[in-house]
Amino acid sequence: MRGANGDTLSDLEQLVQASRLYYELGETQSRVAELLGVTRPQVSRLLKRARAEGIVEIRIIDRTSEASPAADELRRRFGLHAVHLAPTVAGPEDVGRRMIGRLGAEVVRAAIRDGAVVGIGDGSSISAVADGLDEPTHETGATVLPLCGGYWFSGPAREPFRRVADGIGGTPLGLLAPGLVDDPATKASLYTHDGLRRILDLWGRLDVAAFGIGGPAWSEATFGAETCRDLQSGAAVGELLIAPYDVDGRFLADDLRARTIAFDARDLPKIPVRIGVAGGQAKVRPILGALRAGSLTTLVSDVRTAEAVVALDDAGAAA
Repeated sequence: MRGANGDTLSDLEQLVQASRLYYELGETQSRVAELLGVTRPQVSRLLKRARAEGIVEIRIIDRTSEASPAADELRRRFGLHAVHLAPTVAGPEDVGRRMIGRLGAEVVRAAIRDGAVVGIGDGSSISAVADGLDEPTHETGATVLPLCGGYWFSGPAREPFRRVADGIGGTPLGLLAPGLVDDPATKASLYTHDGLRRILDLWGRLDVAAFGIGGPAWSEATFGAETCRDLQSGAAVGELLIAPYDVDGRFLADDLRARTIAFDARDLPKIPVRIGVAGGQAKVRPILGALRAGSLTTLVSDVRTAEAVVALDDAGAAA
């Protein structure tokens, strides 16, 4: 790569010059590409590397909001190891999800030790966490596997557990099975397969689990009419790893458990580090139910959602 004066640039100089042109001089990425004699996608990759390697540090000074006591309150009430809250931002739901996802990526990376066995859930929140992971700072050698079947992506994006493995320098191990089957006999048959047995063995040795906290998104097409009636009568508010529960943290629909190919959410307390990721008004009741179930050691959310969870818990205590 050559600079504007025609001199050949070293790798470090490329990163510094691209960063100065873009961040200090305010040039567009297209103009930076022209000046450095590269393509625009190459400039994008250079700027990403510059942030990952500490050449560029971006700080946002937020003077519009005060620190919320909700994090400490949730940690105290539910015996959590940590609560990490992103700022609540105005705009479409996906904007807030991306903010929480970037924070979740930092939390997940910090939780994983070399050689760990790591389980990753599915859903939009965990996909945002995977998106928030930059290039790994070193190879952890962690084994990264999905916590439930059904990772069938139709778009260009790879499954969240594979992208997390990329971001932490780990090795992905796939699970080629649906998340929900028609009957217990089918599940029993699949559980005899050597590939699935390997996953089951690793589920018993998980060091870290990161998963989304789902709302009531089930339908008769996925769960069946009878199960949906049971969930409605049981006042289900959310689900963890295809396991529905009510706002008091009681898991429901035991018949569904016999048809599910997933880590059993009832066994989440056996995992040392359990990171739940969710935010937004629609996730307030599901988050409270998951906390009351004792399913989390760490919550990643946003300030407004956390405050609403505290308020809902207060209302339940006063009732």
